[in-house]
Amino acid sequence: LEKWSPQSALGQLQANLNASEAESEAQMEQFLSQDLPLDAFLESFCLSRTRSHICRTQLEKLQELLQK
Repeated sequence: LEKWSPQSALGQLQANLNASEAESEAQMEQFLSQDLPLDAFLESFCLSRTRSHICRTQLEKLQELLQK
């Protein structure tokens, strides 16, 4: 088990943000190529965008705290 550090937390948040952003992009591509119905797209896209927003906010807040 890795010891917790601010840098490991930043790395984990950045990885989560990257994964959520990639997921959103993939969902958008599926929808635009008509491989994903509108209702399924809206539900999954909103969830992944919400995760992205939360991760970005947490990442920015942690970076702000570490700069103090």
